[in-house]
Amino acid sequence: MKREPGSSFNLRSKLFMIVAVALGAMVLIATLALMDERSRLMEDRAVKTRHLVESAHGVLVRFHSLQQRGELTEGEAKRAALDTIRTMRYDGSEYFWINDLEPRMVMHPMMPELDGKDLSGFTDPNGKRLFVAFADTVRKNGAGFVDYLWPKPGLTRPVSKISYVQGFSPWGWVIGSGIYIDDVNRIFWDAMRWQVGIIFAAILLLGGLMALVARRVEREINDYAAKLARSNAELCQAATVFENTKEGVMIADAANRVVAVNRAFAEITGYGADELIGRSPEVLRSSRQDEVFYRRIGEAIHEHGHWQGELWDRRKNGEDYPAWLSISVVKDDDGQVTHHVSVFSDITVLKESEARLDQLAHHDPLTGLPNRLLLNARAEHALARAYRNEKQMAVLFLDIDRFKYINDTLGHPAGDLLLQQVAERLRECVRDEDTISRVGGDEFTVVLENLEDAGAASTVARKILGALSKKVVLFGHEVFVTCSIGISLYPRDGKDIVTLFKNADSALYRAKDQGRDTYQFYTEELTTLAVERLELENDLRHALETGELLVYYQPQVNLRSGTITGMEALARWQHPRRGLLMPADFIPLAEETGLIVPLGEWVLRTACFQAKAWLDAGLSTAPVAVNLSPRQFRQKDLVERIAGTLRESGLPPDHLELEVTEGLVMFNVEASATLMDRLNDLGVRFSIDDFGTGYSSLSHLKRFPIDKIKIHQSFVQNITTDPEDAAISAAIISLTHSMKRKAIAEGVETDAQREFLLLHHCDEIQGHHFSKPAPADEIERLLREMTVNDASDVSRSQPS
Repeated sequence: MKREPGSSFNLRSKLFMIVAVALGAMVLIATLALMDERSRLMEDRAVKTRHLVESAHGVLVRFHSLQQRGELTEGEAKRAALDTIRTMRYDGSEYFWINDLEPRMVMHPMMPELDGKDLSGFTDPNGKRLFVAFADTVRKNGAGFVDYLWPKPGLTRPVSKISYVQGFSPWGWVIGSGIYIDDVNRIFWDAMRWQVGIIFAAILLLGGLMALVARRVEREINDYAAKLARSNAELCQAATVFENTKEGVMIADAANRVVAVNRAFAEITGYGADELIGRSPEVLRSSRQDEVFYRRIGEAIHEHGHWQGELWDRRKNGEDYPAWLSISVVKDDDGQVTHHVSVFSDITVLKESEARLDQLAHHDPLTGLPNRLLLNARAEHALARAYRNEKQMAVLFLDIDRFKYINDTLGHPAGDLLLQQVAERLRECVRDEDTISRVGGDEFTVVLENLEDAGAASTVARKILGALSKKVVLFGHEVFVTCSIGISLYPRDGKDIVTLFKNADSALYRAKDQGRDTYQFYTEELTTLAVERLELENDLRHALETGELLVYYQPQVNLRSGTITGMEALARWQHPRRGLLMPADFIPLAEETGLIVPLGEWVLRTACFQAKAWLDAGLSTAPVAVNLSPRQFRQKDLVERIAGTLRESGLPPDHLELEVTEGLVMFNVEASATLMDRLNDLGVRFSIDDFGTGYSSLSHLKRFPIDKIKIHQSFVQNITTDPEDAAISAAIISLTHSMKRKAIAEGVETDAQREFLLLHHCDEIQGHHFSKPAPADEIERLLREMTVNDASDVSRSQPS
């Protein structure tokens, strides 16, 4: 290969070495992938075995419950359970056995000669006391996996086996089942044999292509090396200009790779030139600024050629420090950017001085909490935000009950320590956006922002009462303290800080009059509402256990054909005293208390089983749509939970549609897209609910694997009378079609609304115009009627 004059090195051997390494890496990756796939198969088989043992365990639970209800004696219940489990099989010949904790064999369907025998001395060829290990696992953990050697039918020697055992404490039994490792290996290689051939054929083909590419890359790298050498020579000449300056200086090329730094840079950051040359300056970034901050810097440099300002950087030792930075671009004669020059100073000393002055001026020296001055400033800002956003805020006045007695009895140092511990516990009870202040003595003030209703304030008050009621140790003395809390709400109890503080103080005194260790709202009405809310919360917990919750279904209909294309599952609560409650009456409370997670899982499970029943009956092939709450969406094991529900119900994944709001998925775009992609890989569909009521970037929205976009009913309601709602709805439909998604309108109730949507090519509708939400049995009658009508239409269309 012809080289540029001045080039003194040959890349060919190195390039072909890279090709060889790459091929080796591909082989290694393929091998690791196969190993990972085998491990994943093993894990799946183990999980399946665990689920099967848990199912068999459920048989014991069922017969034990019959014993508890007196329908069977203990002996009858045990015999019935053993007879049932003895005949249970899976995967052809796999079975379950039961021993007790002695251990003594209770039942072995394949080796009945072991029944009733003491198995404490029973060992495998390795000397492992199998049934002792099973009993120990149950005693320690209640359930778990045990590996050992065991005879396999058809083989003359024992083979490796892993079993899952689970204890049933009422009868002192251990139930288990297992899988043979060589069965897993056989299944794995049966599935992977043809894939291995394809992989290695592809590796050989890629190796040939890489060899061809390497020859061309060699020429390009030689050209680049010559240019880089000339560029380095120029930079070495320029280095003498800035080497002795007191500010740190860094020069990066057009691709933002560091090419030079000065001595001051090394002293400030801890990085030497040899550690950064050729690397991106991003290694200096502090996590205190997000990507948006750095993107704005890049936009300013691109537009103006310069940026300067204050930011946080990170030293080599991981320490963050404040810096004043100036970045300028250097261009060539053609106006093309060749370098970026950054000049910065470490302003740590200056910021520390400012922080000390601010701390002294605005914080309580004992607890570190904001003092009255900072409290007033934050409260005014919170009030302005509440007014601007039309939200509520709360002011909580808090006094420690009998603090003077503790202070006088144990001394002022103990009183100070108590105040510090109270401050720490208060911090654990509120959000970062809220403010806690010590305003003097044992008096604290809490400002809660961005509240939907008074119930949120009562929740925090109860949390504070619970946190402060726990034991406190003061210099060896155990002390139990309580507190009294008074609450005022904006705007109900006052529209300025002075009034809110005064009313919270009045409520505090009323709390003290009520016997202390309690909280009171400024008005009796709010106190009553808080009590009712607490009762509703307790009722909801009870409803999850007693079956008071229901699932209604509302059809989604193709606007042109009139066929049902989906069923949205909607929760209802048949309250024993308040009657049938709509989601708006209890879903917000469930979200706040965390009950939305078990409630949402119950709705998902119920809907999946119902959809499978309709599918099996030939009544409906339409998917069922289930809303995902924010708490469910943030569950780390959400994919596994949904996959498990689909497996249990037998519902095909493409018959499940999950509805998420645009605000939910836009909160963390990357995490949302990853999670939705994983679920979509299972076959699950997605729709964006309440579209148009939040804020979303179209560039981000199209990244999500969504099938439908639902127009919020607030736009549909006045679609024929309000030009703005009509324009918004038409725009959403057009936007949805441009993204190759389907548009569905919610809350369609009139013919006029339907005609408007039909005119603007909306795909589907949902609302009372076709059917109101109804229980499963009513929907089933509707489906049967439609099936009969369709059959009649087909018969009439046949020639006589």
